[in-house]
Amino acid sequence: MIKEKYQCSLEKIKTLDAKVPINLVLSGGAEKGVAHIALLEKLEELNIKINAISACSSGSLVGSMYASGMRPQEILNFFKTTEIFQFSWITIAKPGIFNSSNYARLIEDKIKPTFEELNIPLTVSTTNLNKGTTQYFYEGDLLKPVLASCALPGLFNPVKIDGMLYSDGGIIDNFPTTPFKDSEYPIVGSYVVYPSEKTSEELNTTLKVLAHTSKLLMLSSEEHKFFKTYATICFPLGEFSGFSTKEVDAIYETAKKYIDEKLK
Repeated sequence: MIKEKYQCSLEKIKTLDAKVPINLVLSGGAEKGVAHIALLEKLEELNIKINAISACSSGSLVGSMYASGMRPQEILNFFKTTEIFQFSWITIAKPGIFNSSNYARLIEDKIKPTFEELNIPLTVSTTNLNKGTTQYFYEGDLLKPVLASCALPGLFNPVKIDGMLYSDGGIIDNFPTTPFKDSEYPIVGSYVVYPSEKTSEELNTTLKVLAHTSKLLMLSSEEHKFFKTYATICFPLGEFSGFSTKEVDAIYETAKKYIDEKLK
């Protein structure tokens, strides 16, 4: 038996009632997170209000900036002009190539100090490495949970919060719908790491196979959630690595074109 594959339900966005706010779920995906910006612009264009946001990794960065009052194009400009992987910040004394604490200075003036000050309620998905569990932050200090949610293991060292070590929420929950399990409002998801189909020629090296299978493993733990949302957009961004600022414009334009074509 072939498992049913999720089909992007972007077209359902047009059937949303503008009088009923949505709950928005933003996945992680490094620089691919800029695709969320294109969706935010479309929701604004359709006058769809957001009741709350639940986000992971780069989605939490986009979500926290948007909930803090930044406009979509301002967020896009941040991604275009900010080099995330700065080699001068490489560390050998911590469990990660890049020191996460250095990134605080890049975003602390872009987001509100606390969750309570946000214009839109936000929940941030992180992984508690000590306990091996997902932990959702939704109150108190905002900066550290966002940094932790973006701390991709191996690249960024974990962030210590109240004596515990936290890393990328995508380790366990890259599509955090759980915070909305008791909500009456429809859930709209944005997933930016959906793996594209590959030819045999595109899987001709060890690194290519490992990269593709890691995306498939992540999808296997998240895909069932898509069927439980009102609509989830799976952006076709398989051609991008997600780890280069040079890709930001192309990722954004690809996402925008995809939305426009689907919602003609």
